[in-house]
Amino acid sequence: MTASDRRPLTAWVTTALLAAGCAAAGAWAVPAWQDAHNLQEAAAAPAITASPVALAEADAGTPLDATALSTELDSVLNSLGQGVVSAQVLNAESGQSLYARDAQASRTPASNMKLLVDYALLTTAPQTRFTTSIDLNDDSTLTLVAGGDTLLAPGHSDPTAVMGHAGIETLAERTIAALTEQGMSSKTLTLNLDTTIFSGSSLNPEWAQEDIDSGFISAVTPLAFFSHYSPNGGGTAASGSRPANAPAEVQQTLVDALNRLGADAGLTFTAGEQVSTPSSGREIAAVQSATAAQQSALMMQESDNSLAETLGRNLSVATGGDGSTQGAISAIHDALASAGLPTNYTQVDLNGLSMNNKVSNELLTAIALRAVTGNTAERLTLQGLPVAGYSGTLGLATRFNDADEVGGRGVVRAKTGTLNSVLSLTGYTVTESGRVLVFSVIMNDLDDTEAAKNTVDRFAATLSKQQ
Repeated sequence: MTASDRRPLTAWVTTALLAAGCAAAGAWAVPAWQDAHNLQEAAAAPAITASPVALAEADAGTPLDATALSTELDSVLNSLGQGVVSAQVLNAESGQSLYARDAQASRTPASNMKLLVDYALLTTAPQTRFTTSIDLNDDSTLTLVAGGDTLLAPGHSDPTAVMGHAGIETLAERTIAALTEQGMSSKTLTLNLDTTIFSGSSLNPEWAQEDIDSGFISAVTPLAFFSHYSPNGGGTAASGSRPANAPAEVQQTLVDALNRLGADAGLTFTAGEQVSTPSSGREIAAVQSATAAQQSALMMQESDNSLAETLGRNLSVATGGDGSTQGAISAIHDALASAGLPTNYTQVDLNGLSMNNKVSNELLTAIALRAVTGNTAERLTLQGLPVAGYSGTLGLATRFNDADEVGGRGVVRAKTGTLNSVLSLTGYTVTESGRVLVFSVIMNDLDDTEAAKNTVDRFAATLSKQQ
């Protein structure tokens, strides 16, 4: 079975993660160090106890011997004994490359591909919210207009949440209030569905059918509950199943709520057609999502394949594109080019499931370096990086759990990537002396990804223990 990293949608983004960071020149290391130090003390991987490194202050740390470091890192990577490995390590303060192993080579990155859409979205439209609205077309027709929010919940909107920030129950209440305010009663209305904000195929031909069948990805739409998972029986959380038609599921849930709430006014509702042209009606009710930055942080923490695809298409729309996969790929390319980042990569999807995506460690470390030392928008990327032994896909019991790996817990923050024969890890760590190191490792043609996880975790932990 092939799968990009994905965990059940039960562990949300923690508020303890790094914020945007300090924008003042010369102060970049302070928030990175302080949060890493605090998280190291709080880390609690199952059955593992790590002694936190006591750091007196954040500074550039002791200069590293690149030759000695290379010897040590080569020993770690050579011990894998399988596949093809490339890697790079940068001194975050200077940007100097301290270690490179085929770092310019194009490799399949798995879910490290998500770093591209995350960076492009955060540097282009981080505060954008996606609106789900109701149009009144005539006195008997309404249209549910999708605006790119696939983190809807069936109940009331929760302004404190990312998943479920916008709720269909709240949208129904606002719709009934608007209709009754206009004096409507004793009437049957049809609720049509408009998903025209996205275009092109909802399934990428690059995705393996077994990934679709197994639920690692589903048809990409601009309207869904729980990131394209059906609600559980009580409608309070995501179930483990993908809906056959996510927008229609939302539409029917809204119809049911409207019928319940509109009964006293004699209003009844039926589900209508999915329209092929944008609604031209008048908006009478709406709910808005969490910000693009908040949604992207959740996507990165949980390595959510469907959400990566949705956010990429939303980026296309936000930049005047057509909301297609290709539109998203073009928007990402333009954002990287505008930032002066390398663009000699190949991208065929947004979430990293395809084996035909090709990037270099040089590109990935360049993005990670911007996350640590860049401007305020670039530093938003930090919010999405899982913390070893603490959160997201690096909070799993199988990561940083061996004796020669636990030194990275709490101080390694990185995006994971896993396919059947691919493993990757890109992010940064703080050494025992306080130096911040940016790194990226990509492993292709693997026979045993579990063994490779231990190797890549040991690589990051080796960086963390540097004096």
